[in-house]
Amino acid sequence: MKGKKWVVIIVFLLFLGFVGFSIYNTTQKDDTVTVRIAEVEESDITEVVVTTGIIEPSQSQEIVGQGVVSELNVSVGDSVEEGDTLVNYVDGTSFTANFNGTVTEVNVTEEEVDVNAQQGQPSLVVSDLNDLQVAVQLSRSDAALVDVDQAVEMEYADTFYKGTVSSIDPVATSEQTQMGSSISLGATIAFDSDTDDLIAGFEIDVDIIVDSAENALVIPIEALNYNQDNEPYVYIVTDGQVSEVMIETGIQSDARIQVTDGLSEGDQVVLSPGEDLEDGAEVEIDE
Repeated sequence: MKGKKWVVIIVFLLFLGFVGFSIYNTTQKDDTVTVRIAEVEESDITEVVVTTGIIEPSQSQEIVGQGVVSELNVSVGDSVEEGDTLVNYVDGTSFTANFNGTVTEVNVTEEEVDVNAQQGQPSLVVSDLNDLQVAVQLSRSDAALVDVDQAVEMEYADTFYKGTVSSIDPVATSEQTQMGSSISLGATIAFDSDTDDLIAGFEIDVDIIVDSAENALVIPIEALNYNQDNEPYVYIVTDGQVSEVMIETGIQSDARIQVTDGLSEGDQVVLSPGEDLEDGAEVEIDE
């Protein structure tokens, strides 16, 4: 009987040990956080200002007359040469083309009074459609990054064009929109390539290259975090455990950011860390 009693006690103790181990193991698993990671890599990176612009003639001549039109020599779409007479008025006033171009707007009729000045619009417009440019409006944050002579890449109807920032307005302007007033700074982009397939007046996608770096250490933007002092940091994984590492950042593309200090090539950074992730936590990598 005593032997059987000891057997029962031993079995009971083994059972308690198994239950305790299971509970402990389950607790340990519950404390383990599953994370996605990416490796710090060396790569070229380019920072761009992404916007849209309006294709427009590089030069336009707006004519504003007054009085009765005695002779109108052009229609919309006519090609004119420098010096051609465009319109005459009864009082003897006449206007000629300042350059070779195309008549793009006519708001007068022969033998009728020209009232365009009162309506705030030109009587005629001549534009050089053989020499196009792009006008963009920059927000305050974008304007701080853009300079004259920066390279530009553009896309229109699935065709890519290269250009250069040729000028920036000296002051910002305010425009009234349905959402309220909007303040922006105008800039002009000159094309570096042929523009025969472009149509003035349409929008074009614009990427202004404001900075670039070769062989830079980069990480996905989704790995980047900021503390209460707005200082950047990441979590790195080493031997199944995460560590919080403060970093210094450089230029940023649409998906990646340069790391100038704090990390080394090959380090594993946590992507989109959750609020439950803390420094020193045990983690499991989601493959």
